[in-house]
Amino acid sequence: MKIGVICPDRGDRPKFLNNFKRMLENQTLQPDEVLIVGLDEVKVTDKKPDITKRYRYGYDYMSKKGVDVIALMENDDWYSPDYLKTMIAEWVKNGKPDIFGTNYTIYYNLHLNKGFTFNHKRRSSAMSTLIKPNLGFKWCAEHEPYTDIHLWHHIQDKKTFEPSQHICIGIKHGTGLCGGRHHTDRLNRYEAKKYDISLLQQTMDEASYKFYTNYLHE
Repeated sequence: MKIGVICPDRGDRPKFLNNFKRMLENQTLQPDEVLIVGLDEVKVTDKKPDITKRYRYGYDYMSKKGVDVIALMENDDWYSPDYLKTMIAEWVKNGKPDIFGTNYTIYYNLHLNKGFTFNHKRRSSAMSTLIKPNLGFKWCAEHEPYTDIHLWHHIQDKKTFEPSQHICIGIKHGTGLCGGRHHTDRLNRYEAKKYDISLLQQTMDEASYKFYTNYLHE
């Protein structure tokens, strides 16, 4: 099986990108093709969201590389060393649907030291989505920040699953261009009781925990 990874990057989060590369190198299941869709692939011409444009470029690229499945991953989020291993195993177990992912996302805000769980049984966040190549669906507008919602709505052969333990966490930090607006204007969703710094300590590998807890102080 040939696995591809797409990671959109605007060049405005160098520390996060370096950390993402470290996490990718430490995956227990290594991808066969990796594309960081950066400045050379998609030029930054304004401050409008361009994540759809980057994912589309990466998707077309990977579709030509003959991969069997593509993992959409984001440079600022945390991924367990077993992330790809778990995702691919569950994808195969569930019959290799056209689009596949986790049925919930934990978001953690480094400024607030709080988090929350977003449950979405019928779709997954982009950061934890697998997708088959060459599906021929219609993409949303290139400045649409909610690429994941569009993909999960328009691709019919889809399944989600709930991991037995957390394999990824969406990290909010305020660095670079923000995609979804609700990560900055609905801060009441973040809770301290269940989602304080101990969540990161108990879930993350040591190197990742050190990076995320020190990020704002470096």
